Amino acid sequence: MRWLGQAERAFELMCERANSRFAHGSLLAEKGEIQRYVAESAAQIQACRLMTLDAARVMDCGGEARVEISLIKFHGAQMLHDVIDRAIQVHGALGLTDLTPLGAMYLAARTMRLVDGPDEVHRMVVSREVLKAYRAGRRWEFM
Repeated sequence: MRWLGQAERAFELMCERANSRFAHGSLLAEKGEIQRYVAESAAQIQACRLMTLDAARVMDCGGEARVEISLIKFHGAQMLHDVIDRAIQVHGALGLTDLTPLGAMYLAARTMRLVDGPDEVHRMVVSREVLKAYRAGRRWEFM
């Protein structure tokens, strides 16, 4: 959930900058690539929010949520990294200075892909459980 909060903050900074920075004859917000950044970031944040809520639902129902948590750990960390990276792109060199929190957020986001175990371990957990279900003659249930 902390990652969602950080991603939302980076998203807010990106949108504020896009709506206030005039470059090459128009606001950044009017440029197609910046609009793509906003749309991609919004989709990634919302997907991770729903994945987080789904993991909480599984746990509230007495389940382990191992797969759901592993999905969030690698997909959520990548989402955070991507959203912050786009926000830095919109800010240009300013995004890496101490005048915005984005540079420090970027470093922290990269670290998050290692803290609870590297992404590769979480991907292994997911694939192992999914493939085990198929070996047992079941299909993987997306709920």
